[in-house]
Amino acid sequence: MKKFLSMVMAAAMVVSLVPATAFAASSDFKATAKVVDAQNFADGELSAGEAIGGSELQLTLTTADTTKGVDSLKFTVTTDNVVDLVKDTHIKDDSVYVRYDGADVTDEFKAITVDVTDDNEFEFTVAEKNEKDARQFERGMVIGIDLSKMVMDKTSKGKTATISVDSDDATVTNGDDLVFASVESKGIKASVKDTVDVATEEVAEIKELKIEPAVGDTLGAVAKNGTDIRLKLNSGFEFVKSDLTLSTNKGTPVPDVAWDDDEVTFENIGDGITGAEWFKIDGLKVEATSAKSGSTATIKVYVDGNDTVSVEVAKVVDYTVSMSVDEDEDVPVIYSGVSVDNKGITDDSDHESLEVTIEESFAGAWNNSKDFTLSVPEGVYITDVVSPTLEESELNGYDDEKAWFEAAYEEGDYVDLTFKRRGWTETDPNGNGDASKDPAKLTFTLVLVADPNFEGDVTLKLTGDAVDEQEVTVAKFVKPYVVEAQQNDMQIDYRNTEIPTSVVVKEAEAGLWDKGTEFVLSLDKIDFDDEGKITVDNKSGLEVKDDEVKTTKVDGDDAVYFVVDSRSDDEAATVTISGLQLYMDRSLPAGAYDLEMVSPEMNKPYEETVVLNGTKDKVDGKNNRTIADINDDFVSYTAKAGFVNIVTAGREDTDSFTTKVVVPVGEKYVISGETKQEIPVPAYINADGYTMLPLRAVSVALGINSNNVLWDQSTRTATIMYGSKIISMTSGQKVVYVNAAPIPAATSVEIKDGRMFLGLRDLGNALGVTDITWDQATKTATLNGGK
Repeated sequence: MKKFLSMVMAAAMVVSLVPATAFAASSDFKATAKVVDAQNFADGELSAGEAIGGSELQLTLTTADTTKGVDSLKFTVTTDNVVDLVKDTHIKDDSVYVRYDGADVTDEFKAITVDVTDDNEFEFTVAEKNEKDARQFERGMVIGIDLSKMVMDKTSKGKTATISVDSDDATVTNGDDLVFASVESKGIKASVKDTVDVATEEVAEIKELKIEPAVGDTLGAVAKNGTDIRLKLNSGFEFVKSDLTLSTNKGTPVPDVAWDDDEVTFENIGDGITGAEWFKIDGLKVEATSAKSGSTATIKVYVDGNDTVSVEVAKVVDYTVSMSVDEDEDVPVIYSGVSVDNKGITDDSDHESLEVTIEESFAGAWNNSKDFTLSVPEGVYITDVVSPTLEESELNGYDDEKAWFEAAYEEGDYVDLTFKRRGWTETDPNGNGDASKDPAKLTFTLVLVADPNFEGDVTLKLTGDAVDEQEVTVAKFVKPYVVEAQQNDMQIDYRNTEIPTSVVVKEAEAGLWDKGTEFVLSLDKIDFDDEGKITVDNKSGLEVKDDEVKTTKVDGDDAVYFVVDSRSDDEAATVTISGLQLYMDRSLPAGAYDLEMVSPEMNKPYEETVVLNGTKDKVDGKNNRTIADINDDFVSYTAKAGFVNIVTAGREDTDSFTTKVVVPVGEKYVISGETKQEIPVPAYINADGYTMLPLRAVSVALGINSNNVLWDQSTRTATIMYGSKIISMTSGQKVVYVNAAPIPAATSVEIKDGRMFLGLRDLGNALGVTDITWDQATKTATLNGGK
């Protein structure tokens, strides 16, 4: 340890003997180099031995507080294609200057020296004064070197003179091969203000074609009387004859204009334009006769006595209308089943969707002689539209964009926005009349609400004869509460029947349910008794007014409810309702009964929400149209489909089904006995050659109550109940369960067009139908054909 300490102390003593300036962090000191006013000469314009004039090298200090202890900066400059350097001829001490914040501060430095160290190299040094409070190097300070006396060694076409900068005191960025003088060929250059978009077989007007010298001040041969200018288009494009204007800084000549499909020639440009610095051509129109999307229109410019140049003037785009939202914006999350004011919950969202943009690819792409429709999912409603703006076009017959949207929602029966034809002035790519030459652009934000059962993304769909169908996600709805419950198979053996399972209600997030919010559970045609317990978890802090089940009336039936007495704090609440009992009338038919749940504090204001343009349509004498008016029904939340399944004893032999059912493949009907019944989707033959029957349609045709054919979206499982049989099948599986016993199927259960299908023989086996025939000639299946 003693040896180690001695080494440390010795090292410290050595360090203390080194001058402080040795620790200046030169590697941290930075400067950026650039050439200002680089000189460009036409071929033959610069004589041998002539100084270039005008150009200078600038070094900008970009690092502060790193030069303490450094009182001078030295830079080494290397040149290329410059005659042998001579001090006081090509470079002098007073060629160097220092500026700060736009002011010359050269005199505030002690010594500025230049030394030529080689034929093509020189060094220059800038030193600080030693006086107190003297000027020091600072960030933003510019050290400049006048290069105007430099002489190029070779001055033929294509030659350049360059300069490179290095330093031992600093890191110089962008310091290599900076061009400060060049010799270019005589010629012209051509440009347009902007390239324009055009569709195949459409016309676009070029935005100001300008022709000017590549170097020098005038157009040389162009400025002579009698000069021609010829423009030629590439393949796939043609000029459209139109009124043109040719102008110069010296006047407006009126030449003869010769037209050809892909050429325009200005012949015999008149007198009085000698010394013209530029030409401008306005009114030039181009048609994409056969060019495809992605192609570019290029004009070659021919001018007497000059090289030919090319300029891109137009790009071919698809004849499209696109709908989009800002992909960087988060999709807003909104609670379903509540009003825009969020009554019954504490959420403060404004129910606004993402801003939507619909725009043409170019003027005229959006054909306003066709209707177009904006659709939202079923169960979602538009209550307002925020800042609708139609740019580059004008409305026809509407006071403003909001009135246009209101009329469209009414036209769509408050389900879709149907915009009628000629609702706005179609843009015109040729600029005829008052229409704009720029593409039309529509932006808007929707205010949305959704039914209590709706959950998931709100997909806005654009359709119409003149547009490609497309979709964007504009919002997402979540439920303020979720109900977890199981199916209960029950027999009517006595009036007061206890449900063996509990119902669990979960809050979507902590503190969401407001104090005083009520939750009501009901069953259609079945009364709840006022029996059962209400239990709240012990973590959320939520409290209810009573832990005993109480009943209330919903559509004439007894329902159970609980009321929030204080909001949850740290965690989302979980409320469990157990020990529920039913008052079951013996006349109730067998089948499934759904558990419904509503919250009057949330759902009633939602029902009363006035939709977009609702104030302009009287309903039942009232000057509004609400969601309830549109639905003609009370909004409820199906908490559990088939929560109670009433099962009565029944025979299980094949005589249970005596109705003859005929199912023709490909037809949207079945024949049940003597009755023809329309069905939404037809039977079909799958890829494996099996005849697939629509489950619900055939079951009902055989005599099963439609309420006894249940569907569970979450598991994609269908369940059929008749007698004491429970038959279930799941999409994609090759098995059918009868009273929980698996029966292998010949082909997998399939979903097509939103309906479940089961193989012909598999369905017969599951239902106990053995009398099944198949007619290959007519492609018709018959069940109970011998009955």
